[in-house]
Amino acid sequence: MSISKIFCFGDGYAHGHIWPEWPQILKALIPNREIVLVSGIGAGNEFLLNGLLQLDVTDQAVIFQWAAACRLDKIVEDTQWSDIGKNDPVYHFNFYQRDKNLWWLSSASNHHHVRSYHDFYVQELQARTRLEDQKKLLTGYLVGKRCRYVEVSTEQQEIYSQQQQFRVSRGSEIQPSPVVHLHFLFEEILPKLNIPYDQNRKDGLYRAILNTDWKPYDPDREEIWQNIVNSLDIDR
Repeated sequence: MSISKIFCFGDGYAHGHIWPEWPQILKALIPNREIVLVSGIGAGNEFLLNGLLQLDVTDQAVIFQWAAACRLDKIVEDTQWSDIGKNDPVYHFNFYQRDKNLWWLSSASNHHHVRSYHDFYVQELQARTRLEDQKKLLTGYLVGKRCRYVEVSTEQQEIYSQQQQFRVSRGSEIQPSPVVHLHFLFEEILPKLNIPYDQNRKDGLYRAILNTDWKPYDPDREEIWQNIVNSLDIDR
């Protein structure tokens, strides 16, 4: 199987909006392959699965990071939900356009309609059951598409990040620091994916990420990351 693309799916733990996370580190590690990222802050599995099904992943590699089972991903079909999203005090920005559909990712919104969804319509048992069914269906789909794939989860990464060796500051942010994403990529994802990479480039990434003082939402974070990537290219 000749893999030219790696498709990555995940929520805010993959989006790279605070600092580089595992998909951005993967792209820096393997620049000769196209990295296709489908992600969203507070994304749920319905949004992620919908994104996967719209792409041709045949004979390619897929990394699917399952999000929290309970999240409500809402296709905006009327002004009522558009207004709910736009007026949400936390997630008012969280709209994503995909083809003809506009999605609002409600994440942990406390709006009474969203709370009603969680507390009354789709409670914990139903959400977990749905997740189990989704996982079985996804596995069958990827096998049928002859994909090389890895499934992880945000919950798994959160547990992983609590190891004593990762006593690094997140500031007030939820997402683990790039140091955790770096180790998670090399210890939990790449060994199962079996994609070759340059060892010198890996060593350079380790040095650069470990030696950088990462601050959440640093206004210079894109420039800092690009300088790291450029340094890897210079050292080749």
